[in-house]
Amino acid sequence: MTRRHHLFIASPASGALGAHVARTLASGQKDLAKAGYGAAVLGPHRSGQIHLDAALIGQAECGLFHFFGDARARATRFAQRLSAPVGRVVIQTLPYDQYYPMMWRQLAVTRALNPFAGATTRLVERPRGWAQVIEDLHAALQPQEIVVLPAPVLVDEALAALVPGARLDARTPALADHSDSEIAMMQRLLRANVTLAPQQMHRLSKFHARQPQGAPLAGFDVLETMKLRQRYSCDMDQIAAMARTRIGADLEFAIAAQ
Repeated sequence: MTRRHHLFIASPASGALGAHVARTLASGQKDLAKAGYGAAVLGPHRSGQIHLDAALIGQAECGLFHFFGDARARATRFAQRLSAPVGRVVIQTLPYDQYYPMMWRQLAVTRALNPFAGATTRLVERPRGWAQVIEDLHAALQPQEIVVLPAPVLVDEALAALVPGARLDARTPALADHSDSEIAMMQRLLRANVTLAPQQMHRLSKFHARQPQGAPLAGFDVLETMKLRQRYSCDMDQIAAMARTRIGADLEFAIAAQ
């Protein structure tokens, strides 16, 4: 049987799931080998078979500002660095009303941003979405199958989609989350070009995590949320109708498909 590469796209929209899958694959190399898989690696390494990549379709700024508009070009370059065809591609998707605020908050801890409220109309009307990203991945990678996992996704579900048949002990490392009051403080510091030492930031983060939180810094109103959820539902229907595409992990998927 032809050896194939299998990819987990740990895009910004995957949140903590990407880190959990990476930790599990790293600690489960022997178990992957027992199941008949090659090495799990980060990025497009020719010697690997199971790949996890956080920038295959673009990073946080690409997602928020352009909805991964250069995904096809990035995926094409990724495929060119592999030594065999692509088998499975696994990617998590989030509803747009959750995804855009999450991306804004992720960027807001490292760079000064305009208030989220000023971008909501443009984000609601943006024509590009998950359906176009999946089309780009099909065109660039020519995989046997793309498995789309609508959030929320358990680590076990992601692993069942990526490496069916492998018995891995799912690892879920603790990841720091930033409260809205901390992000507001960081935005003030960033606009003032003030840099704090890591220990200072850690203490401030712990302090803000204990404080009452006000209205969310990033979010949509009721009508905008309704429009975005309808758009997401339509996009999922469109994705489900694509050839060589599946919504959700098949827990009974045979290892012979690897």
